Formats: sequence, C-alpha cells, structure tokens
Amino acid sequence: MGRNGKEKKGKKGGGVPSRELYERMSFLYQSAQMLADTTKDGLLPLSRFYTKEMRQVARKSVLRLSPHVKRGLCKVCNTPKQPGISCRVRVKGSGHSKRVITTCTYCETQTRLLANARTLFVDQPEHTLQH
Repeated sequence: MGRNGKEKKGKKGGGVPSRELYERMSFLYQSAQMLADTTKDGLLPLSRFYTKEMRQVARKSVLRLSPHVKRGLCKVCNTPKQPGISCRVRVKGSGHSKRVITTCTYCETQTRLLANARTLFVDQPEHTLQH
C-alpha cells in the first residue's frame, strides 16, 4: 500500500525505459533516410534537420545511439551517409591495416574505420535482449 491507503500501480515486466523517446528517434532517423533517398536537393535540408533533431533528443534525454546509426550519419553536417548519393566509400591499405574511408560529398569530411575490425558489442549474440 502506498500513501493515503492507495495501492501502488507498478509496471509489470521490464519494458524499455523512455520508450516514447526511442520511438521518436526511430521515426526521425527513418524519415531522414527516406528524404535523403530522394534525388531532390530541396529535401536534403529537411533530412539534415531530422538528423540533428534526433541527436538533440538523444543528448537531452541521455540516451545512446546505436553505433550503426552513428556511423551512418555525418558528424559535421548531419547528412545521412548513403554510398553513391551523399558519400564516397573507398578501401585503402592491405593486410591488417585495411581501412574503409567514407567521405561526405557535401562537407568533404572523412571517417576512417578498420575494415577487418572485430565485431561490435551490439552485434554479439550474447548481447540480445530476452523478454
């Protein structure tokens, strides 16, 4: 029993905390990707705005973005990276030092990632959530 003789209404089950925020961020990400797919340049600023808004929601509510989402966005101009449309992808090096270099076509920012890196933590089978 809680205060004033009333029973507490507790949540049953271990749902995702701040589910509405995750849903909003997912909608903003999907909208930004869809608008970036179109070949009209008039929609690109709206796509960048959605991406920036998604990052602000994550920052204000102290939520983490998935590494896959972060790698798919330009850190400087917030453009969704799509090979051949909004970025160039090259592979340089050989052996252990093979790198994937992604260059944003709008702000010319380069990101360099190891091509043969170990799997990310979120991709490991032990990391899956069980309901």
